[in-house]
This record gives sequence, structure tokens and C-alpha cells, in this order.
Amino acid sequence: MKKLSIACILVVYIAAFILQGPAFAGGIFKFRGEGASAIFTSVDGSGCVWTDVYLNPNEGVFQSPPGKGTLSSGVYMYITQYDVCTDTQLLAAEGSASLADSDFQVFGNLSSATLDAVVTLYDYVSGTYFDVFVDLTWTGTGSINRQSSNSHFSSPGCKFHSRFNGSFRPAVATGTVSDGVTNYTPEPSWGYDIYSARNGEVFIGCN
Repeated sequence: MKKLSIACILVVYIAAFILQGPAFAGGIFKFRGEGASAIFTSVDGSGCVWTDVYLNPNEGVFQSPPGKGTLSSGVYMYITQYDVCTDTQLLAAEGSASLADSDFQVFGNLSSATLDAVVTLYDYVSGTYFDVFVDLTWTGTGSINRQSSNSHFSSPGCKFHSRFNGSFRPAVATGTVSDGVTNYTPEPSWGYDIYSARNGEVFIGCN
């Protein structure tokens, strides 16, 4: 599952990069860079309110040959809170933000990473926006694993090919994700990893 998650993350980022441009009938899109992901789960003192946080910061170069690569850094995250005692969804928020070079950094041979950012989230329960302040450190907990894959997809008027090469190290993230009142990450994360990857995709048709 962890290997697949990295490849899927890169597909999402390349898709987002493509959508920034005009409609296309085909093209080649490449990404190379580094990222991290983490999942946090905690429960309050009553045993009723469960909180889940997921986030994925990423930085790298997107390229659509023959054009030059575009350096981009950003983070996506969501937070959910659910009261199992009353069967009530309290919070269901997600958002993303662009990052400055210093906001997200990966060190050593995927040995650690840091994220210091402010992310605006939209809560689907209340219909409101709010900011969270993220201050997290990832620490590698295992050896580096490597993955490579090729995938193909074909349908009338659309052909797609993807090639992925990546390295990832299991990691634990610690720190705070806070709205200024509530720290949504009081416990260390239970996954996932710090990674580096190269991904290329070819589209033919696919309007």
C-alpha cells in the first residue's frame, strides 16, 4: 500500500500541473522531486471524539517538453473529527497551499524532513474557512525501499502511459497542526514516509 501511495501522489501532482494550462490533445509531462506524507489519529479524553489528519508536502520540478521545468512546492491536507458516541461529524476540512523554498525541506538521504506552513482549510460541515499552523518534523524509522513501475491505459480517443521510479523511507512525524486553539496532532503519526521520485506521463488524445 505504501509503494502505491507514492505513485498515486505523483499522478495527482502532475494532473494538477496539467490542469493549470490550456486544454490539450496530448503531451508529455514529467516530475522529479521530493515529498513526505503523514497520517495522525487521536481520540479525546471522553473516548468519543476521534480526529484524523492527513498531509502531503511536496517540492519538485514539473516539465512539459520541450519547455523548461517549473519549480513548484505545495502541501495538501485534510482534517476530520467524528463523535462516535453521538454519531456526529464535527469537522471535515481540506485545503492546500503553495510553499516557499524554506517551508518544506528534506534532509540527508531521506533521513528527515520539516514543514512550517500556514494552510487555509474549508470545513464542509460548517461551510467556513479557517487557517491551521503546521510545524512538523519527519524522522526516518527504517531503511530506504525502491520502486519502479510502468502502466498503460487505452480507450477510444485516449492513450496514456506512465513510468515511475521512486525511493522512500518509513518515517514518523511529530509536532503541531493547530488552529491556535486546538492541536489536531497531539500524538505522533502512525505513518507514512519521506520519498524522492521521478515520474513521466504521456497522453495521446484525452481531450
